[in-house]
Amino acid sequence: MEKEPFISLVLPESVLGDNRLTYFERLLLIELVSLCKKNGSCWPTNRYFMNKFNCTKPTVSKSISSLSKFGYIDIEINNSETNNSKIIIRLSEALKKRITSIQGNINASIQNNFNHDNKYNKNKKDILDKIYYVDENGIPIESSVSTIEEQEEMENLLKDFIEKEEDIL
Repeated sequence: MEKEPFISLVLPESVLGDNRLTYFERLLLIELVSLCKKNGSCWPTNRYFMNKFNCTKPTVSKSISSLSKFGYIDIEINNSETNNSKIIIRLSEALKKRITSIQGNINASIQNNFNHDNKYNKNKKDILDKIYYVDENGIPIESSVSTIEEQEEMENLLKDFIEKEEDIL
């Protein structure tokens, strides 16, 4: 079975709730954040987005312009290639700071939960370490290695138990 790739990223909720953006622009921004994760920039073609999202070239161009206008991305046009210009897209500094802040909060939250769980488990271990047996008079009994006689007694009790179980069945 072929593994399906997935997008794992962090976005401020306000970005997805920005009513100035169309749903397609929000989706496009998610894709751009994903593409920029590795190198900090990307240079997809309009055809890439047209094929990926089954849309027209004007829709892609208008949406990229809109994301730039609202300050989510920065666009750089590189004309160094002959007969073809290359558009380089970077996330805006403001968006990168918001994403980094959220990631920092998530990491801190995870670390706090991890520390809390470890503290809880440590306390639980301390409690379990303090559990001991008491005799019929309520006097604590220290744990020790069983003697040969005690082991034989346990084996005999176990045999008796098994025999009684077999008789019942």
